[in-house]
Amino acid sequence: MTPMLPDTAFDALDVPQIGNQPEDVDRRILFAARLVQLGVLACRRLDRPLKVTTLLPLVERIEALDALVIDFAAAVLSAKAWQRIAANLAGFGERSIPRAYQGRDKRIPALWLYLREEPCENPEAARLLDGFASACRYDGARYNAILANLAGEGVLESAAVQVLEHLEGGSDNGSTVNEKEGSA
Repeated sequence: MTPMLPDTAFDALDVPQIGNQPEDVDRRILFAARLVQLGVLACRRLDRPLKVTTLLPLVERIEALDALVIDFAAAVLSAKAWQRIAANLAGFGERSIPRAYQGRDKRIPALWLYLREEPCENPEAARLLDGFASACRYDGARYNAILANLAGEGVLESAAVQVLEHLEGGSDNGSTVNEKEGSA
């Protein structure tokens, strides 16, 4: 039987915390659905294909998710924003990077630091970036283990199919991101 998405799956883009204890099925499905939804909305903005086979690799591993976040942020943030992100990055020492981001693309914590100081002016892009921030807060090994478990159970693919059906039906809460922040 295919697990159904919870009623709240499309109410927001924040990815719920999954604890160390086995969670209820709805929370795990919501976790998968929100990740896929972030992937779909980012892929739309980046003009990438919207198929289950192209979406799942973008969220199944933290490294791929980080790359998608950087690609999306590059598409929606101005060159001036990226100069500030680069300045944040230059100021990082190994010990100043939060544990969850160690061993990952250092642009990720630099991006979150920038956005904390200077929120994205485009509300639709800000909504997606906030959702990505909630997904990226996981330690890489933990994230990869959770997603491997969800993929192995078929939950991730099932969620992807349902999210695509829902969003392709036009019920995406108006989430299209068209302009770069601060572009003239």
